[in-house]
Amino acid sequence: MFREVLGFLAADGWPVAPDTFDGVPCIRTRFAGTDDAWDCRARPYDPFGQLAFESVLPLTVGPEHLDAVTQLVVRANWRLLTGAFQLDLDSGELVFRTMVFLSDGVELPEALCRGLVYSNVLTVDRCLTEFKAAAAGDDPIQAYERLAL
Repeated sequence: MFREVLGFLAADGWPVAPDTFDGVPCIRTRFAGTDDAWDCRARPYDPFGQLAFESVLPLTVGPEHLDAVTQLVVRANWRLLTGAFQLDLDSGELVFRTMVFLSDGVELPEALCRGLVYSNVLTVDRCLTEFKAAAAGDDPIQAYERLAL
């Protein structure tokens, strides 16, 4: 699966760099959205048929805003049909993760990879402004109401 994801991203014009994350091989890349750019990582777990694609939002949530952003994460995730925002309460890192599972030995179809990747980055692109606002102290309920989900 690693090879298929790397090939898809490279052929689609994404900058790619094989790397590791938490001791597991990953592919690092970057996406330029409407108003900002951010790092992404593809994390294929070949033995298990799992592929996670994560956007690392370009913000760090300070301790004073953890409650507000956590509230926005929970509310946003309730409405999402695919993927989820995840907040590391220790580091303040906010990511959006989409994931797919494939049966043993099934190759990753390009269309499935494309859907996984683009549903991820386009969701982040629609929500980034409101997460930045909440991380800067705006009311999470108002930010939630402005989300384009």
